[in-house]
Amino acid sequence: MALFPIYGRFIGDCVPHLVAVDTGDTMAQVAEKIAVHSVGRRVAPRPDATGFEVLVGGQRVDGDAVLGSLGLHPLDWVVVRFRGQEDA
Repeated sequence: MALFPIYGRFIGDCVPHLVAVDTGDTMAQVAEKIAVHSVGRRVAPRPDATGFEVLVGGQRVDGDAVLGSLGLHPLDWVVVRFRGQEDA
């Protein structure tokens, strides 16, 4: 596997982050790596949340999908939100 730089933004945060992920990471792992920079810092944690989900191009991506299989390019943008959150 290889390190892969992407831009990530957590919904509700005004600060995007350049995050090094691995091409073998699942999208659930990518979501965690992005969320750690926002949740509890500029985004309030949600005690009722059951995790995070990733949107690519406005479409939700399955958490079990492997980053390397999605055809993303280095420095592409992904958006992360609390699972089930509908506002963008």
